[in-house]
Amino acid sequence: MWEELDGRGLACGSSAGFVLPNGARRSPDASWTLRTRVEQMDPVYQETFWRLCPDFVIELKSAASRHRTLHEKMIEYLANGTELGWLIDPDTRSVSIYRPGREVETLTGIESIAGEGPVAGFVLELASVWDPLAG
Repeated sequence: MWEELDGRGLACGSSAGFVLPNGARRSPDASWTLRTRVEQMDPVYQETFWRLCPDFVIELKSAASRHRTLHEKMIEYLANGTELGWLIDPDTRSVSIYRPGREVETLTGIESIAGEGPVAGFVLELASVWDPLAG
């Protein structure tokens, strides 16, 4: 809903794929990219894996995923141009915030998290992440 109201970018789910500048193929759980960047892309790639790095990414730790692997992915996104990343861990109810040139900041015990930089104005309510069966 925020994407439509804001209008500056395009949000994608985990089915979207990206070829990062370093050549890695990635599909973050959620992402957002400035519309102008997508429009500047060769139209051939707009229907396949986008050949760019999203401005904002979210990775959600699952029971099968390893924190270290996800952390390395987040560092890779930053190295390739992501401006903001959130690594969400439902087990610890924490969100690690990744920003270029800064230490990772981890917040725990929060019920929502507000976007900044490219996604200023976006707020993610975490209740359904912390307890998906709560309805």
